Amino acid sequence: MDSSSETIIETPDARKLYLSVKPELDRLVTDRSSIEIDVKDYQLVMRVKSDDLISMRSTLNTWYRLIKVASEMVTLTSSY
Repeated sequence: MDSSSETIIETPDARKLYLSVKPELDRLVTDRSSIEIDVKDYQLVMRVKSDDLISMRSTLNTWYRLIKVASEMVTLTSSY
């Protein structure tokens, strides 16, 4: 079963988040899924395609966690 997901995160820090997670795009969570991340204005757009629901869940969990940590770091460093 092919699955796809698109997540749009609206934030003024979209570009910073993208640059923070960009190096991770070279690493696959699983060989059964792929990910694309783009920035459009104040939106971070994440598209995931997967062969099955298990790899979809795994990829989404990993990338949501990476983006959450990047967001926390941007917030922390911008307060100094």
